[in-house]
Amino acid sequence: MVSFDIYLLGLKDPSPAGRKRFVHAMTTISGRDAEEVQSLLGRTSEALFRALDRDQARTVVDALDQAGALVEIRPSTSPPVGSEMGAVATRECPACGLVNPAESIDCSRCGLVFAKWERESVQRMQRESRLEEALSRAMVVREEWNQRAKSFLEKRPLDPGALAPFEGTLLRDEIPFLGLASDEGPILMTSRRLLSQRDGKVLVIPYELVLDVDVGGGLVSRKNRVRMVLNFHSPLTSAAGPLKKLDWRLDKESAFNREVVMDWCFARSFLCGSCGARELEHRLVGEVNHFRCMRCATDHEVDIKEAVAIPILQD
Repeated sequence: MVSFDIYLLGLKDPSPAGRKRFVHAMTTISGRDAEEVQSLLGRTSEALFRALDRDQARTVVDALDQAGALVEIRPSTSPPVGSEMGAVATRECPACGLVNPAESIDCSRCGLVFAKWERESVQRMQRESRLEEALSRAMVVREEWNQRAKSFLEKRPLDPGALAPFEGTLLRDEIPFLGLASDEGPILMTSRRLLSQRDGKVLVIPYELVLDVDVGGGLVSRKNRVRMVLNFHSPLTSAAGPLKKLDWRLDKESAFNREVVMDWCFARSFLCGSCGARELEHRLVGEVNHFRCMRCATDHEVDIKEAVAIPILQD
């Protein structure tokens, strides 16, 4: 009978995330530990698997291909022996731990379909990898905005009491730099978000979700007040229900900073997690915020807490 050896040529994605996917796949299908698998990277002259029969070789190649590995199949000089690694001849069910024959389609105890589980496992790894990449890009941009907030603070220090209404809401890595007063409650601008306390509750508004800022109309009903309205791409979740827009009556001193509000809202935009472009067009799918990159057509969901657009993995 014909048998096959499988050699690693390289990785489609040689980044740390790509190597992580390969190591995870290898430990799953071969039973080797992560350190041993790591040592195989770059050793193209050493076979990953030896003397596999046709079906085993096809299974292994498919799994490694989904994990982003570039492999080569060569005829083996040895007859099929199942595998020099027991985990290829048998497979342990990831759900219940039962050891099944390698050729099993599903687990004889719990019914888990192995191919489906492996596909979903790879998709989870790819999604985690894309989230890491999106966050990495976002971190670079955040540092730029942090520096801008620090520069603002150097010229106009924040009033000490401005942070009190928002204790417990501020994130460790965001920099509050401007407090505004309104009849509806205090507003705090940070390097990442606009926070507003209304009716004893704190509303969190990522700048990227603001569609329009209207501070026109001059003074309104109450003397020395200027009306400011924020319109959102999609309803903002609040204790009072979804809000499509919010308005405040700013006091006169706060109204002087309306250009700052407009500047930060209009200048902020999500980064595409795939190509890094800022050309994301908003659309609402059900009640979920989605953005589509107009450059590479990648769809994104929005992580409101992190204020980052995460690429959606297509099946």
